[in-house]
Order: sequence, then structure tokens, then C-alpha cells
Amino acid sequence: MDLKLELYNRFGFREFRPGQEDSIHSILEGKDTVSILPTGAGKSLIYQLPASLQNKKVTLVISPLIALMKDQTESLLAKGIPAAFCNSTMDELDQMLVLSKAVRGEILVLLVSPERALSPSFQKVFKEMSIFSLVVDEAHCVSQWGHDFRPEYRQIHVLRERHPQPKFPIVALTATATEKVRRDVQSVLGMMDPNVVVSSFFRPNLKFSVEYPDSEREKADRLLELLSSWRKPSGNVGRAIVYCATRKKADETYELLKDFGYSVGKYHAGRTDGIRERTQNAYSSGKVPILVATNAFGMGMDQSDVRLVVHYQVPASLEAYYQEAGRAGRDGKDSLCVLFYKAGDVATQAFMISKEANFKGGDSLLKHIKEYANKEECRQIQLCRYFGEKISSCGNCDICLDAGQNLKRTKFIRAEQIKIQKKEEKKKYDFLPEDEQVILEFLKQHPAVFGKTIIAKTLVGKRTKDVLRYRMEKNSFFANLEGIPEEAVISKLEAWVDIKKVFVAGNKYPKLYLPQFTKQSLKRSTNHNVNGTETTSSNTKIKRPPTLNSQILKDLMSYRDKKSRQLKWKKFMVFQNPVLKRIAESKPKTLSELGATKGVGPAKVEKFGSDILEIISKWES
Repeated sequence: MDLKLELYNRFGFREFRPGQEDSIHSILEGKDTVSILPTGAGKSLIYQLPASLQNKKVTLVISPLIALMKDQTESLLAKGIPAAFCNSTMDELDQMLVLSKAVRGEILVLLVSPERALSPSFQKVFKEMSIFSLVVDEAHCVSQWGHDFRPEYRQIHVLRERHPQPKFPIVALTATATEKVRRDVQSVLGMMDPNVVVSSFFRPNLKFSVEYPDSEREKADRLLELLSSWRKPSGNVGRAIVYCATRKKADETYELLKDFGYSVGKYHAGRTDGIRERTQNAYSSGKVPILVATNAFGMGMDQSDVRLVVHYQVPASLEAYYQEAGRAGRDGKDSLCVLFYKAGDVATQAFMISKEANFKGGDSLLKHIKEYANKEECRQIQLCRYFGEKISSCGNCDICLDAGQNLKRTKFIRAEQIKIQKKEEKKKYDFLPEDEQVILEFLKQHPAVFGKTIIAKTLVGKRTKDVLRYRMEKNSFFANLEGIPEEAVISKLEAWVDIKKVFVAGNKYPKLYLPQFTKQSLKRSTNHNVNGTETTSSNTKIKRPPTLNSQILKDLMSYRDKKSRQLKWKKFMVFQNPVLKRIAESKPKTLSELGATKGVGPAKVEKFGSDILEIISKWES
């Protein structure tokens, strides 16, 4: 088969882009395939071309982009490829009509959300379909180590496992995945000896730069300066995206630009689906050339003429930054990517990451952003190295063009280096045996109660907000190591964890304990008050250790509260407390079992089911 001829006849392109042809060959051979191509490199073609060659076999595409499914479907139909989407925006009758067409082989490409794909009703129909391939778009969402982890993605593997003819390949597509994320994706999706196709992450037409504003006023002034071409545009200046870390900052920045006369839209999860769709349509059509957005915007966007991407606040990871900045210059023309780096924004991002229950390694990912901003090394060398690729200097970024000449940057980086150096020096404290014994005694008295930071602050005598909240200033160990740097105590605890002298309990809020305290003994261990004495008197209420059910219930309530905020619903509209209690007690393992729980209907199983099962499975393991 002449793939280039098919490429021209069906899509109008004469040549494949790097990585496309190898990926397509792999899929046509029936091999599991992981394709990692940068933003704008044509990942969709990788499954669309093989799908167009099939006869009555369906390519099922799992995509998180409900808002864009309609556009993607219309694009395929315009190329003569029978396609449809099935998601919660359609009524039940329309969904069943689409699925029946897929069963009859009248649709070659079917796009569904992960929540819909994992619903019992869909899985029942899915078994009747003749499947050519299962495509997981934005596959980095699968990995708990990725920058956009979505728990429901970790259940996708059951689609192939439960299909009566499970010989079809799984195809994972993403623009950003480190080696660690790639391994996790392959494992979670149950991929069998996959072909891994990785294209270059180098983007020669993009000019990356980092700026260091001293204040919010300076940041706003610089943004207006960068957007000056869009104030009264002459000719086609293209589009611009301004990314903010929080909805509040996105609203403020939108109002700023609007007040200065810019044609601007805003996009974040706090707006209704209808408003977001209208905003995206206005941006896509060019009616609104500037968009202020959170990370809720961008995946799957198809605008090639974005000339400027500004990160007004620090993003959560280098992966997220590369993907969002990479939306500039998809047509190959010169474009600018600017990151505003401010210490206050780093603190904001760290706080937001700490609140994400499903996010692992957040501090580590944020560390890479700090290194990127604080190194006088070619920006693209740093970005490509992060993804495992070695390149020469780009010759185009701020470092390559004016290394050592930007006094403000040099001053900022030098100040950061001095901070790091002082912090490292504090870590190198030589502990006496009696000092180490104090730490060990604290851990014996308080097994799996506190994390390393609270322990360190208590022992060195810091009266911070957290210390005072737990009344640790009244603890018998308070200030026992006064004069020793807090960083040194934390470093000592981390070293003990590395050599298994101290263990860690919990993921979201890690707490330390000694090896002799097993899980059972931790549950049975005698409670102590803040002064370190046993609370055994008859008139003192002994705090019982939490049961498994109560811990699951706590996580479920936390999830319910988070969803109610995201959806702008009342809490009881997501789940009532008695329903969550029943779920915690019955611990369903499948969506069917969850659906059988009193108070949980099919709609809630479809919308929240995969997340609920993920929470429960964490405690069952």
C-alpha cells in the first residue's frame, strides 16, 4: 500500500511529518503504539489515516475534549470519513442512534469521553462493535506522574480486556511525556510490547524567554507592551494567548485588557459550558484575537497562527509549560513564548498543587520550572533535555541572544543562587548523637502523626501558624533542638527515609514513623497529647484511630466538595452524605456495583463513577 498516495488522496498532504509514517505503519501492523509528537505535529492524522482505510471497523477515540468533539467530527466528515461523537451534550436517543451505527459499521471513527466509555451502558454496546483500534488522545492524562492526571483514564484498559475480540491495538497519543510518564502510560493501559515513536521536541521557530517583574504593576505594563500589536492591528497579526494559574487572575487580566481597549475573551472552568463554547468559537474564527485562559483551554486546539503565548503566572510543571507554550507558531512562522517568573506566583502554584489529592510529585515537577527560570542556559536545551533529547543551542531564545547582558535577569538569578547556597549550607549541620536521639524520641511519641516540616519546626522552636494550630508550642519537645537550622532537621529526616530508617504513611499528607511501628501497631498505638504524655485517665477522651470506612468516607467527601466547587453545584446535588457513607461501607469494585448502591443513579455513575472507584481502590490495595 502506498501510504503517501493515500495521504494525498484523502488529506491533501504530499509528505508526512516526522513520526507520523512510523506510527501509522505500526498501527496498520496491529501493534500497540505510543506516539509522542510536539504540539502541532499532526497527531490526529496518526489514527485518522488508518481508520479511513478500514471497512466496517471502528476506531474508538477516547478524548477529554468534549467541547471540541463536534469540530473534530465535522473535520473528518468533510474529508469523507464517516465519523461521530457520543457524549453528555447529546440526549439519550441521539446517543443510541450513534452507537447503533457504530455497531453496524457505518461509522469508522467514534469519539467518546472517558466517562462515557467506562459507563456500563456503553461497555455493553462496545462489545458488539468490530474494533480496529482503541486510541487514547492526550494520553499523559493516564499517568499520575503527568501534569494533567485524570483518574478515570486509569480504567481505560478494561475496554480491551472485556471485549470478546481483544486483538485490536491500543494507540496512545500525547505531545508531552517524560520517560517516567511513558512507562506509566504503557503499564496502566495494559499495552503489550508497544512501538514507541518519539519526534523531536525542538521548535526552531519559537523564541522562548523568561522575564522577572518585581511587581504586579510591572507585570501588567509589560503585558500591555507585548500585546501592543493587537491594540490597533494592521494586517494579520495572528492570535495571542495569556495563561493564568487561577480563575481570579484570569478575570483580573481580562478586565485589564478590556479596559485598555483590546478585543479579548476569557476561558476558564468557572464559566458555563455555553459561554466557554461561544468564547472558543469567537477565538477560532478570529473575531476575538486575544484569549486570557487557565489551563482549562488549549488541548486539541487547531489554530496555527498563534504568534504570542504569555504565561502571566508560573505553570505547574515544565510539561504543562511546554505544551501550552507550544501552541504558538504551529504554522512554522516565528512566534514568541514569554514566561513571567515571580516568587509569589511560585508560592501560589505550590499551594494549588498541594490541594490536588490525585497529584503525585507536585513539588518535584515545580522544581523543574524553577530550574528552567533560574539557569542561564539555552531555554530549548533545557526543555528538550527534560524530555530526554539532546540538542545544540537554539540561537533564538533570550539566553542565546543576550547571555550575561540582561542585568535584571543576572541579578535575579544570582540572588536565587545565593538563596539556594545558603539553604544548602544550613542542611550541612553536624548532628550530635543526642540531637538525633531527640528526633527519634519525637517519632516514637508521635508515630505517623506529623510530616517532616511540622516536626522540624517544632523541634527547633518555630512558632509558625501550623505549629500554633496544632498547639505544638506546648509540646514537651518544643525547641529541644533550638539553634539547629530547620533545613538541617528536614534534611536529616529525608536522609533517614531514603535509607528506610524512617517510613512514610500517606500520599497527600505524608506522615513519618519508625519501622517498629507496623500498620497494626500504629492503629493500636496509645494516643498522646501535645505534651507527650499518655491520655489514659478515666475522664480524658481517648481519640480512636480512624477506621478504613471513615478514611474512605473522608476522601469521598473531599472529592464531592471539590466537584461541587468545580460544577457550581450544591454539595447534595453531587452526592448526599448518607449515599457516600453507603459507598464507603460497600466499597464497590465495578461501575455496576456502584450503580446498585442506593442513591447512585446511572447519570452519576457516568459522571463520577470512575473517580469514585479510583478513590476506593487506593484504600483496597
